[in-house]
Amino acid sequence: MAAFELNEANYLILHQDLTDFLEHSEACSVMLCDRGGNIIVSNGDTVSDSIDIISALVAGAFAATQQLANVIGEDEFTAIFHQGKQTSIFISAVGEEVLLLALFDNNTTAGLVKMYALNTINKIKGTFADIMDGTAVDHFDPTASFVISQGPIFDDPEESDK
Repeated sequence: MAAFELNEANYLILHQDLTDFLEHSEACSVMLCDRGGNIIVSNGDTVSDSIDIISALVAGAFAATQQLANVIGEDEFTAIFHQGKQTSIFISAVGEEVLLLALFDNNTTAGLVKMYALNTINKIKGTFADIMDGTAVDHFDPTASFVISQGPIFDDPEESDK
């Protein structure tokens, strides 16, 4: 499985895309995390004490939902919506490796968040395509600021060796 570095220029592009998303969608916060729950970029009024826990739980929930999709004969569910009394969460896949997570309150609607999430995801996919077109780096390179793996992260390594 190849790995690619997220450099400062790409980070700034992604951060601006998330800023634009927040401005238009009226969501409270948004983040990109990999499907292992590692935060790539976040923006907005995040609950700083809980951001790592939220991203890990979202990644787990998304993985479980993907298995549910398989059980009912779907290739995947690309988005999940959790509605709460005061705060709701919208989660959407950005390609195979990344998830977009938006938290929003009762001052906005799920439809508005979903519409702008889809626009943002299309922009973000282009940035990740550029990252993946770059030079591959070693997963354990200490000079790499953040490494994004290409391909499904939940593959069994022994299966890929066959």
